[in-house]
Parts: sequence; structure tokens; C-alpha cells
Amino acid sequence: MKIKNGVNLHIIKETKFKTIQFLVRFRTKMSRQSVAKRVIISNLWETSNAVLTTNQQFQRKLSEMYGASFATGVSKKGDNHFLNIGMSVVNPKYVESDTVTEAVELLHQALFMPLIDEIGFDEDTFAREKKNLLHYLASTREDKSYVASTRLSELFFEDKNLSTPSISTVELMEHETRQSVFEYYKKMLLTDTIDIWILGDLTATQEASIRTYFSEMPFTDREPLTTVFYEQATSNVVREKTEKEAVNQSILQLAYSHSVKYCDADYLTMQVLNGLLGGFSHSKLFTNVREKESLAYYANSRFDTFTGFLKIAAGIDAGQRSKALTIIRAQVRALARGDISENELRQTKDMLRNAYFLSLDSPSNLIEQAYIKQLLPDRQLSQAEWLQRLDAVTKSDVVRIAKTLNLQALYFMEGESLGD
Repeated sequence: MKIKNGVNLHIIKETKFKTIQFLVRFRTKMSRQSVAKRVIISNLWETSNAVLTTNQQFQRKLSEMYGASFATGVSKKGDNHFLNIGMSVVNPKYVESDTVTEAVELLHQALFMPLIDEIGFDEDTFAREKKNLLHYLASTREDKSYVASTRLSELFFEDKNLSTPSISTVELMEHETRQSVFEYYKKMLLTDTIDIWILGDLTATQEASIRTYFSEMPFTDREPLTTVFYEQATSNVVREKTEKEAVNQSILQLAYSHSVKYCDADYLTMQVLNGLLGGFSHSKLFTNVREKESLAYYANSRFDTFTGFLKIAAGIDAGQRSKALTIIRAQVRALARGDISENELRQTKDMLRNAYFLSLDSPSNLIEQAYIKQLLPDRQLSQAEWLQRLDAVTKSDVVRIAKTLNLQALYFMEGESLGD
């Protein structure tokens, strides 16, 4: 249902859950100029509003709603930045309370009744949340895997908006004021593409009431954001960086480019390739780099079909960098020359199939799947099609895609060598 141009309401009838799930998602292009503002807004949403002016009042309200959850967060997909509110309430038919209406009212308060004064967001609340976020962002410096991943992204992505973490940085956060964030918030309400999702066992009367309530909220027309994929040209130069850190476990990360996009003809082949390379415990990286050669504390891979990015990560001893790098790259070449057994292929498909079915038991996953379906209606596979395409993936398909992988960036966080 289109509430306004660029603002859509989606209701998914699902009877197997005892809760009603809500997701409100604001979407815009990823930007270094706005990411810190959006992260602060995320925190402010779940802290207070003009009706529930303190966090204690906010939490008491959730408790009164039979332990409802209200969580906010940010994330990236392609060149888009998501700002989310997620809620979960018990279905009203199990309690003596209209939890659905209460949830919608709480979302209304969060979106359109912020705690503000004549200058911007409430001074004390804003100062506290900004301070908390600065402490949190500073603490991520101690998460060495996170730091390494950030450095690798900076090497891989030519667009610095894309290499900026979705949670922002200390440097970007420090510049924000309660006035700058509130001015952006007013703009965001007018310009972001907004999707509202409700999933659960709702009655026809409840669905009609929800549609009426959201339709009466003061949303306005805006130009919807229609793109999500990010592409960049493949470079012939591998960008490398080494940094010394006072850590025992060194971190080696590699970034490869690939051309597979979400749900295109080779999407399931890419799923299988990643499973064979480093996605599962039977993968080549795990068995050869970690188990057989004992070169890594961990070794895995993951890929993104919205940015053409494939990452290999390993925790190693600093003195083993050259050997580990040689063997890691050898695993990619092994796939490209067809060093894949029938057992490896079958086991990988079995694990992907199991993961797929497990995802169907999560209401949040079901909403995400529905979200992607409406975002990319021409790139969808039914359950039967997904399973059929997975079964149809051959060794030659994996070889063909493996040959197109191009190493683009290499980051090494060098710690102390442990020796033998």
C-alpha cells in the first residue's frame, strides 16, 4: 500500500508466530556527511520522545506492553544506508491489551514527536547519547577484526562513502550538534524512502486499523530511491597496506572483486563457491590453511552481491604472513582449476539448503526477504526456483566464476611474532 510517493506500508499475513513484528526502514544513499547524524537519530529514537521523556518512562511503557521490544539500528546494502526501527509485540489475542495499536502509537511518537526545544534535540538527552556513541566508537578500536575490515574496505572501495562504516566514526561523530542533527532529521523525514513492514497473525479489522493509522501520519510525497547496487571498475593494481599493532594474533585480509549480482543467473553458483572457499567448516580455507597447515587461528570468506566484494580473513602469526598468503591464494586458484570433489560440492549444497530453511523460521528474516523482493521485484526466486538452481550448480559453474575473481586489496595487521 502506497501511503505517499516513496512511503509504503506492507502487511504480511503469517500465522505461525505468536508475536507481531514491525519494521520501519528509512533508506538513502550512503554518505559520510550524514552517517553520524543517522546513527545519533537511531539512539535517540529508542531513548525518549515528547511523550515518554525519559528512558525510564520508555522502558516502563515497553514493560506494560507485556515485554515488547523496541530496537533501532543502522546498516548498509550496496550504496544505500538503512536506518531502522524494529518492534516486536505479543499478539493481542493472547493478552488483554491492544498491543498492535499501542505499538503503532509508539512508532508515531518516535517518528513525529521527538524530544526537542527551540534549538534542536533536547540538550541533555543529545549530549548523553552522543557521549555514549563516542565511547562506543572509540571502543571499536579494540576490536582488531573490525579495524582490519574497515581498513580493507578503505583499500577496496574507490568511493569513500562506501568505505565509511555504517555506524560512523569518532571523527565524524565529534562534529555533530543537536541543531545539525535535528535539521537533518527534518530533511530525512521529507526525503528518505520509507518502508513500513508488519508481519504476524493479524485480523482483517486489525489490518484495516493499521492502514488507517499510518495513512493519517504526516508523511509527505518524496522521490523514491530506486537504485541499490554499487559497481566499480576492476583495477590491475593490488592496493596493499601493513600496520603494526600490539597484538599477538596478526590479521590478514584480502578483498577480491566479482561480477555476480543478487539473484542473477550465477547467484547460487556464488553461494556454492563461497561455501567451498571459506563459508563452512569443510571449506578449503578452513581445512587447508587452518587444519592441515596450522597457519591460521581462523580462516573464512564472505561475499556481497550488492557491491561485488569478496573478503577472505585469517588470524595468523606475524612470522607466517608470506606462507599463509601463498596458501590462501592457492585455494582460490584451486577452485579456478576445478579442484573440487563431488563430496565437497554435495556437502556445500546440503549446508546452504539447511541454512535456507532455517531462515524461514525467523520473522525478521521473512521481513528482510520480503523487503528485498519489493526492492528488486525483477530479481526474485521462489523457494522452488532457489532450490532447483542450487541443485543445478555444477563444478564447471564454480570454476567459471572462480576464474573471474580479481584480487584488489590486501591488508595486514602485523602483531608480535610468536615463533615456534
